[in-house]
Amino acid sequence: KPKKVVTDQAPSTKVAMAKVIKVFKLKPDCHCTSKYLNNLIEQDHRHIKVRKTRYQSINTAKNTLKGIECIYALYKKNRRSLQIYGFSPCHEISIMLAS
Repeated sequence: KPKKVVTDQAPSTKVAMAKVIKVFKLKPDCHCTSKYLNNLIEQDHRHIKVRKTRYQSINTAKNTLKGIECIYALYKKNRRSLQIYGFSPCHEISIMLAS
């Protein structure tokens, strides 16, 4: 169970965390904002936050983001040991799309 939540300094995040603290009756010092000490998950998804062109539908955007995350997961160093035998990018993508 985490003791503190570290987020960036976006105004929307501050407002959302204030509501969470109020609703769940958490200690006010459980949330801190920092430009550099951001959560690892947010750092990991930074490449997706880059501005993309507009899409005609939500499904198109969803499928594109799903594909970006699949390809990015393939290149993460801690995903697999990347042995020559037994590793297939096609198989990895099909596993990720199935989940």
